[in-house]
Amino acid sequence: MLGPSMEISRIAERYAARAPEPGDDQFRLLVSSVTDYAIYLLDPGGRIASWNAGAERIKGYRAGEVVGRHFSMFYVPEDRADGKPERALAAAMRDGRFEGQGWRVRRDGTRFWAEVVLTALRDAGGELKGFAKVTRDIHERHAAEERLRESERRFRMLVQGVTDYAIYMLSPGGEISSWNAGAQRIKGYAEREVLGRNFAMFFTAEDRAAGKPERALETARSTGRFADEGWRLRKDGSRFWASTIVSPINNETGELIGFVSVGRDLSEKRAQEQLVQRQQEEILELSTPVIQVWDKVLVLPIIGTLDSARAARLTEGLLERIAAEQAEVAILDVSGVPAVDTEVAQHLLKTVEAARLMGAVSVLSGVRPETAQAIVHLGIDLGSLRSRSNLKEALQLALSIVGATTVAVSGD
Repeated sequence: MLGPSMEISRIAERYAARAPEPGDDQFRLLVSSVTDYAIYLLDPGGRIASWNAGAERIKGYRAGEVVGRHFSMFYVPEDRADGKPERALAAAMRDGRFEGQGWRVRRDGTRFWAEVVLTALRDAGGELKGFAKVTRDIHERHAAEERLRESERRFRMLVQGVTDYAIYMLSPGGEISSWNAGAQRIKGYAEREVLGRNFAMFFTAEDRAAGKPERALETARSTGRFADEGWRLRKDGSRFWASTIVSPINNETGELIGFVSVGRDLSEKRAQEQLVQRQQEEILELSTPVIQVWDKVLVLPIIGTLDSARAARLTEGLLERIAAEQAEVAILDVSGVPAVDTEVAQHLLKTVEAARLMGAVSVLSGVRPETAQAIVHLGIDLGSLRSRSNLKEALQLALSIVGATTVAVSGD
């Protein structure tokens, strides 16, 4: 900020342009005692005509060492060779004021970053009387800004180099303001094709119609984070399954200035998960075949846990076999089920009822003592469902139902 320096320069300009008044000595005393700013006057040729305490503190010279010398002595050699001091005087004469920042040199030869205001001083008739020079040492602030810029540069390089994730910035309204290599690889758009456009362009038509992009920003704004998995669109119109996290970005006062979106293409991972799920389902199907053990008698050995989806498949397979074999008895063997809870019992009862509607009687086998106790404890009413403790007894009962009582059944 140049505000304080310009204000002092204006005061100096007004002071030099008027005739001396009783308050002038107080003004000179004020300027000479200021230590945070180097404030001094130059003659029309740029030679130093006055020197204050701030100038001595900042530049290291005493008044006797600098008065009468050209102010270019404070510039670094390369800037003197480039004619910067002369251009500063020319700009101040032409425009009334010159403002800038740059390297300056102290008496001990060290450099510091300075903020300067050079004001042309003219009398009431417009004749140039000299210049007021105000300098402030902002080296620490400049160094901090340089470190911040370097940190931001390295962060941008890091983000730009990431190819596995789409990382980009959004305005508070959702317009895209940056784009990395990963975003281009995953979504197919070059940076120039997306900057300024709303990130809703990556959502499917149905998600846009449902207001999902707006909800994502609102959730991130209100809760500090939006996380989602769902379909997104590439430039070529193809869909891919993506994981997306949107986080708000606030300035030092807490004001929302935008969002950062980090996305990843999970299409391959999702396909692998679906493949594993299908394979597991196929294994379960193979592990629970419907077996015809006698004319009109079927056995369904149930192994493993039983959820709604699997129960539906088992019921469907059993009913198809009942219809195909004209079965009269279906034995449901639960000896391979680790535990019977309310959900498992309800699935079994639904299977039994479906078999009854197909004209088949169901027999429950493999009921262990702990299973029986669990069913009683849960208060589950099995109705007229017949049950046996093992498959041998269930087969004997099934054969008697179909009229094959004279056939002996071998041991377990």
